[in-house]
Amino acid sequence: MNCFFTLIYCVPNRFSEERIAVGMLMNIEGVPFFALSERKLNFALNGVSSEIKAAIRKGFYFLDWDVNKIRRGEETLSLFDPPYAKKILKELVAKKKGLIQYADLIELNKDLKKSDATRVFSALYEKFIGEPYLPKETKKKGPNFKTRIRQYTATKKFADFEKNFTLSANEFPFIYKDMRVDLCRKNNFYTVFFAVDFSASLQTIQGKISQFRVIVQSLQQISMNEGLSSGRYYLVYESTINNARLDLINRLKEEANLGFTLIRISEMGDKI
Repeated sequence: MNCFFTLIYCVPNRFSEERIAVGMLMNIEGVPFFALSERKLNFALNGVSSEIKAAIRKGFYFLDWDVNKIRRGEETLSLFDPPYAKKILKELVAKKKGLIQYADLIELNKDLKKSDATRVFSALYEKFIGEPYLPKETKKKGPNFKTRIRQYTATKKFADFEKNFTLSANEFPFIYKDMRVDLCRKNNFYTVFFAVDFSASLQTIQGKISQFRVIVQSLQQISMNEGLSSGRYYLVYESTINNARLDLINRLKEEANLGFTLIRISEMGDKI
């Protein structure tokens, strides 16, 4: 049974036989679907304690999370593997004290294909839940911090920089292990860009800053040994509204003899 679905019921009164269909789960050839009617769920939970409401909503949140992980290929299909599906659904019912129930698995046409999944789910959802199926809009995540750096510097303006330049522990003083900077150019002096993602944990950020201090110290020593001019060293960051991180940025900017300058991605082009 590779194509099946089950209805999700809310039982507002355990002493009656009333059941309200509030959602549906479906699997077609490994493509899982889950949808919930907020309107019907709110109606069914009217009069239920806030604690139980929260527990039920939390359960649905994680069910939706699991379905999406499967769709992204990040999880196995155990939830929708027929030999285990009935057992798992029974366990879910028990955890919700019988307020949430799942119908028996209903087998679908064996000839269905993955390409049929959305159409079939939409039709079944409207038939049994009584509402049109409205897929959630997935917000596209923008490129991460490091990707934005790469995109910004992928121009002729940065062509003479070595990207992901490695400072080997065997070749550079004070370097206890190989370290990398995002961009490095050496002519009469070093010009270095070192990106730090300030959305990371404070511990990670501080570790990166300490690493850059060592890199700057090493390159300054190399410059002195080779008779080069004083280098230009830039710690690249993005703006943040987090108070702890803002405080760290401000303390760095006020630090005497810091050895490097804090700049944002948009300022990189002005420094070359």
